[in-house]
Amino acid sequence: MLFSIILSLLASTAFAATIPALPRSYRVFPRQNASGGLTDGTPVAGAGGTLNLEAAAAANQRDDTATRAFSGVPITAADGQCLFINATAGDFREELIPVQTKACDGTTNEKFDIITAGKHIDQPGGMIVVSTETQGCLNFDGRNNRVNVFSCGGRAAGDGGSTDSQIFSFTAGQKSLPLSPKNDATSCFVPQGGALISGTCSGTADQIFTVG
Repeated sequence: MLFSIILSLLASTAFAATIPALPRSYRVFPRQNASGGLTDGTPVAGAGGTLNLEAAAAANQRDDTATRAFSGVPITAADGQCLFINATAGDFREELIPVQTKACDGTTNEKFDIITAGKHIDQPGGMIVVSTETQGCLNFDGRNNRVNVFSCGGRAAGDGGSTDSQIFSFTAGQKSLPLSPKNDATSCFVPQGGALISGTCSGTADQIFTVG
């Protein structure tokens, strides 16, 4: 009886050894961000042409060690409209997504986390603004004066630490504030024509946003 069991196990092992590894495209990779149910190969407007879930998950990893002052909350402009993103407006990694404004409707693409300490923010009195949907960070690209959502830490592959282009001033308990990136303290974000753009800080009401 024991001899039969041993033979059976040896046969199973030999059979398993002949099974080829699954090709890379069929392996299962954990999805760490939730981009509205989008699937691999979904068309996107930016580089790559189609969404690559593996690359997006690597680029936009949720920081579970972070300190969140607010989680999954809307950010509204002075006119009552919500900031939001459309993940398909970015590239294949869900990066370089333009930030827009729309009438608030409670969907996940208009929700953000305010993080004050973690892997991508190590400065007291600062915050990063993270999309609850993609886990990318609100970012100011001073080279072309664009506001977008990009991989937190500022590196496309998702291996960045922290970057001044994603850090904004924040005081504990603060709910109304300007969004002025540390890499250009003279610039403040402002809604214009359905988009979030950068303008010269003036202290006017249209440059003040409400969190939550």
